[in-house]
Amino acid sequence: MKPINAAASAVLGALVASASLIVCVGQPVNTETGAPSVIVEGTSRGYVGGGAAEKRDLVVVRLFDAPVERVWKAWTVPEQVMRWWGPTGFTSPSCKIDFREGGKFLFCMRAPKEFQGGQDFYTAGVYKKIVPMKLIEFTQGLSDKDGAPVDPTTLGMPADFPKEIRSALAFKRVGDKTELTATEYDWTVGQMLEMSESGLKECLDKLAAVLATHK
Repeated sequence: MKPINAAASAVLGALVASASLIVCVGQPVNTETGAPSVIVEGTSRGYVGGGAAEKRDLVVVRLFDAPVERVWKAWTVPEQVMRWWGPTGFTSPSCKIDFREGGKFLFCMRAPKEFQGGQDFYTAGVYKKIVPMKLIEFTQGLSDKDGAPVDPTTLGMPADFPKEIRSALAFKRVGDKTELTATEYDWTVGQMLEMSESGLKECLDKLAAVLATHK
């Protein structure tokens, strides 16, 4: 597998993915953002079928210090998404959401100016199932500014990077907090998983900071 270039690393950071099953067992403060964070333990949930490469469902469980209504809006209201989408140093200049089953979304993140002149990256998908305040099932993949799918290899991704990722967000009320479980299905185990983990943590730290600030 060829090394993933800097652009690929940035895009991976925006996708909601991780290389292990992450279980929330505490909530210390993130020293960089000042936001509530978590202590995590990693375990795998992989499988191999038909002689193919090993696959893994990616699952992240995170406890946010905010009620479920606010965490739900953070994922479903464009203005809310734009406050935190993308890894550290990235901004989100635009976000389009048609929040209904069969509706589409288009998230944009912009790199810092020192990174390829502030290039924009897009993620698009379709909402498959919505249970208010409980569950969002959707697809996601890399796209252009109009939401049309983009071949991941044109952005320097490995050949086995999925063009479409089946995903789910499960919301659980825990007192006045919210437990969020993010799942992505059938990833091929490899370098991309390692690259995505740090970006995911940065995205969730940014979300936690926004939820802590805008109470």
